[in-house]
Amino acid sequence: LKHGYTFATITIVGNDVPIILGIEPVKEHSEWGPAEAPADSKAEVVDVLLATAQQYVDLDEVLLDRGFYSNEVYARIHERELIYTTPVPKYEDDYEAIAKIESKEGVDAAVKHEVPFAIDGELHHTAEFLYVPATDEDAEGSYAVFVTNRDHVGPDEIAHVTNSYSRRWDIENQYKSVKSFLPKPSSTDYRVRLFSFVFAALLYNLWRLTDYLVKLG
Repeated sequence: LKHGYTFATITIVGNDVPIILGIEPVKEHSEWGPAEAPADSKAEVVDVLLATAQQYVDLDEVLLDRGFYSNEVYARIHERELIYTTPVPKYEDDYEAIAKIESKEGVDAAVKHEVPFAIDGELHHTAEFLYVPATDEDAEGSYAVFVTNRDHVGPDEIAHVTNSYSRRWDIENQYKSVKSFLPKPSSTDYRVRLFSFVFAALLYNLWRLTDYLVKLG
């Protein structure tokens, strides 16, 4: 694309209605932008979105897209005393652990405890790496790897933790719906594009809330 614009969102998901709580424009380095233009770090974007969401709701767990896999992102979430869970995008370093799982008869999941996460060369916190059979047809291999900062995930808890991540599919479906509300402006003005996306998100929220209230009625 000659011009591309990126927006990050935070959505509450659960048993009721997925509602967008915050939108943050993301400045990225691009071929069409000035080389000296500043870029936002993913950690900064996530931190702003969490601060926005916490004005409206009490958060207990953050389910991140695999694109946010970053020590800095996890550090910001951990500092807010929140739990995070996210898939690991590439896991060549974990092939040995996966091979050990496959070599044990009757075992299809495993956990690696207290993996250190460092910031600027210093230990920030530890996390758990979970290995489970992949259910996504597009997965790179036969196993999926998740990371979470929960305290010591037991073998009998692995399925519960990884299955809870499936709630995030509400967000994938949400984006498809938001696109149907999205205007198709010809302007490349960033302000116009931002307005279009925010307006589409507000229409989506209004539609979902109205639908929910009608059902309650």
